[in-house]
Amino acid sequence: MELLVYLFYSYLTVGALFGLYFVGWGAARLDTEAHQMPSMLRILLWPASVALWPLLMRKLWYRQRL
Repeated sequence: MELLVYLFYSYLTVGALFGLYFVGWGAARLDTEAHQMPSMLRILLWPASVALWPLLMRKLWYRQRL
């Protein structure tokens, strides 16, 4: 049971760090209009990027490789 808790917290920690990167710079790599997003919208994107970081990381990875 403790292992699941550690895995959950590590998932959230990595997601929080990735979310900061994604909100700051990564979203602009996926969408060219994201440069013009207001700060409040970027703040609203952060929780979703924390939860969905594996999918967003994969999208960024494949976008960068093309």
